Amino acid sequence: MPRTTKPLNATEISKAKTKDKDYKLADGQGLYLLVKSTGIKLWRFNYVKPVTNKRTDISLGIYPEVTLADARRRKEEYRTLLAQGIDPQIHRNQQKADITAQIENSFLSVANKWKEKKTKEIEPLTLQKNWRRLEIYAFPFLANMPVADILPNLVIKSLEPLNQQNKGDTLKRVIRLINEILTYAVNSGLLPFNPCLNVNEVFNFGQSESHPTIRPEELPTLLFKIHNSKLTLFTRCLIKFQLLTMVRPSEASNVECSEIDLNQKLWTIPAKRMKKRNEHIVPLSTQALEILNVMQQFNGNKQYVFQSARNPHKPMNSQTVNKALIDLGYKNKLDGHGLRAIASTYLNEYEPFISPDVIEACLSHGIKDRVRRAYNRSNYLEQRKSVMQLWSEYIEKSTPKI
Repeated sequence: MPRTTKPLNATEISKAKTKDKDYKLADGQGLYLLVKSTGIKLWRFNYVKPVTNKRTDISLGIYPEVTLADARRRKEEYRTLLAQGIDPQIHRNQQKADITAQIENSFLSVANKWKEKKTKEIEPLTLQKNWRRLEIYAFPFLANMPVADILPNLVIKSLEPLNQQNKGDTLKRVIRLINEILTYAVNSGLLPFNPCLNVNEVFNFGQSESHPTIRPEELPTLLFKIHNSKLTLFTRCLIKFQLLTMVRPSEASNVECSEIDLNQKLWTIPAKRMKKRNEHIVPLSTQALEILNVMQQFNGNKQYVFQSARNPHKPMNSQTVNKALIDLGYKNKLDGHGLRAIASTYLNEYEPFISPDVIEACLSHGIKDRVRRAYNRSNYLEQRKSVMQLWSEYIEKSTPKI
């Protein structure tokens, strides 16, 4: 007749005294309480492993955090697994591994790794804005989701509120950021492919708003207002330099002395500061070099060409040009990016013998046609030198004489 074990009760467990040596209080069916000589009471389940038929113990937790009822429930769960030929210890380790993988492969976790990579590639302010967009519009729905479970229908449903609010520009940016993170997951070996690449095809983003600009014929009036304004010399030089070089506001305001090669008359903008993340070489016209010579009198051997008035170790704010144009009465009529459009319009309309590809290269734009882009690897540097000088001469002709 098999020996029966009298089940434990709560009083017996709570009153179990510490002894010089560890001892066990059996509850039956492999469950027992191990009373340590240190005073700690541990639940254990003793069972026979399905494959090796060897006896082993598995921990069920510490008393009193794990009560007698809890220990019995866990024991029954493990007995059920054993009846199916599953080793409880292997099963539990696999569950832990799955949970760890789910946390490490969650959208938020991958996004943090993507963010760390981006810190070395883009401006801090840009990354800060992008991360804030993710915090507001993506993380509430996707943060804890494993990247492998993020499918188009989930992303579409998550972003539908943005679509209904007609926030087309924000919607487009958030979709781009989500796809960047998922593509990072693919490149990290966490996903075989990114299934959400074409999610943007579902939404209607509306008509994109162009930056306000003016016609080339209106340039003399703008330059006259700048010349007769109360703007600081640094601000006037910055506006003129940006206009002459056709670059974006942040690229102009952040130009560093080390990027300028006066002998070759070239300015090399590092890839990390470019929108397309490719290095951009700007041929410097005679007029652009004149501005650099003026600024050199003030910056000496400092880092930035256009130094902040408050801190010479920092560049002027990228919004300086926008604010100056507003002060000059050009609110909603012209902004910093719109200066580039003046150059594009002039070169396309008034200089018919210049190739559109060369003009786009001056603006650091890629060729839009996929087939032509695949076969065209030129940066048109030599052609751009003459184009930049031609554009600068038009600016000089439009500038009021002192």
